[in-house]
Amino acid sequence: MPLLTTVIDDKSPLILYDNTWLPGTSWDDQWAMDYYLGTFTTNNVTDGSVTFNFNGTEIWVYGAHRPNHGTYTVQLDSSSYANLSGGGSNAFQQSLFNNSVSQGSHTLKLTNTGSGSLYVDIDLIVWQSEVGNTGDQLVSETVQDTDSRFQYQEPAWTTNPPTNTNFNYFYNGTGHSTSTYSASVTFTFTVSFAFLSILLSARSCTIQGEAISLYGTSGPDNGPYSAQLDSGNAITYNASNVYPTNYAVMLYHADNLGSGSHQLVLTNLPASPAQSLSIDYAELWTTSNSTTTPSTPNATSNPQNLSSSSNLGSGAIAGIVIAAAAAVLCAAAAILFYRRWKAALATQESFYRLDTPQPRLPEVAMVAATATGVSSSIETRSDGGLFRNDASSGTAFGAVHQPANNHTAQYYETVPLSSNSRDSRSIIDTG
Repeated sequence: MPLLTTVIDDKSPLILYDNTWLPGTSWDDQWAMDYYLGTFTTNNVTDGSVTFNFNGTEIWVYGAHRPNHGTYTVQLDSSSYANLSGGGSNAFQQSLFNNSVSQGSHTLKLTNTGSGSLYVDIDLIVWQSEVGNTGDQLVSETVQDTDSRFQYQEPAWTTNPPTNTNFNYFYNGTGHSTSTYSASVTFTFTVSFAFLSILLSARSCTIQGEAISLYGTSGPDNGPYSAQLDSGNAITYNASNVYPTNYAVMLYHADNLGSGSHQLVLTNLPASPAQSLSIDYAELWTTSNSTTTPSTPNATSNPQNLSSSSNLGSGAIAGIVIAAAAAVLCAAAAILFYRRWKAALATQESFYRLDTPQPRLPEVAMVAATATGVSSSIETRSDGGLFRNDASSGTAFGAVHQPANNHTAQYYETVPLSSNSRDSRSIIDTG
C-alpha cells in the first residue's frame, strides 16, 4: 500500500500555536540558518503549547537541541509522553518526537514544561498516511491558480500581489489574492475516473484520487481564513506571520478522500483591512492500477464464420465500429493521462530529486526506541541535520541516510531557495 509522506515547515498555519509562541529569525539568532529553510518557531513560556491534527500512521516533530532548551511533554490522542528534553549542544533538525499510530485522524499536542524561560522550538513536522490499495501507484498533478477548476468570487480577487508579497516567487509566477472579508475561492476536482474498457481486449485502468494540498503564503500580509471540504465543517486557520513572507506554504491538506467530485472552499476572514489571502497552486495525488481480464470468445472466433467478409452482418459491422471508437477514446485518455503524469513528475523533480525506491522519510539516521516508546536520532548532528541552507549560494542541501526499516535507497535533494522553493512537499513510498 502506498505511503504518502508530507513535510511542512513551521510557518504553515496547519500548525496551531498558542499566543506564547514567537518566530525565530536570523536577526536575533546566529544559528537560524541551520534550521530547515532557515525558519523556526520558539517558546520559552511554561505551559505554552502547540497542536497539530493529522490523518495518518506515523508522525515526526523536528526541532533543535540547544543549551537553553528544557523539557516538554507530548500528548498524542490519549497517550502522554512526559519528561522529554530538548537540551543539548546546538544540534539542529533533531527528532523531538516520533510515534506510530493506526491509520486515521489524530491530534498531537506539545507543551513546554521547562521553567526559568527555557525554550522548546518547532522546525518542521512530517507525517505519513496510507493511501490506496496494495499494488497501487501514486501520481501527482500540480494545478495552477489560473486553472478553470479554481473559481474566484469576483470582483474580490486580483492577480496583483499585496504589499509584502512578490508573485514572482509563486509557482509559474502567477497568483490570486484578496483582502475582501468573506471573499471565497472554490476549487472543484474529481478524484475518480475509469478508462473505457476496450471491447475485445478487455484491459481496464482505474484512477482514484487520494489527497489534495493547497498552497499559498503566510506572512505580514496574511490573516485568518477558513477551509471547508464538501459538506464538512469549516476549519479556521491563521496565516499571519511577522516579516518576511513565506512562499509555497501549505494552507490545506486532506487525504483518503474517496471517489467522486469534491469542492474545497477557502474564505478570507481578515482580522484587519490590511490582511489578505493569497492562492498559489494545488497539488492532487491519485492512485492508479491496471488489470487485465481474458477476452471472451464469441461466435466470430470460429474460422468458418470468418471465411468471407461478406458474411458479416450489419450488427457485426456496427460492433466493430463501436469497438474501434472505444479503442481510440481509451488510447486518447491514456495519452492524456500519461502527458499529465509526465508534466506533474517533471514539476515535482524540478524541486527535488528522488532515488527510488523511496525510504520511509524522514528518519535522518538510524532510530532507537526509548523507554517512553518515542524514537529519537542516535546521530547528533550540529551541521544542519536533514536539511541545510547555504546563504551564500541560495541553496538548501539535504540527505536522508539509510533508514531503520532497511529500505535500500537513500534520498538526497538540492532545493534552490528561489521562486520555486517549497516549504512543504509530499513523497511517495510504495513499499
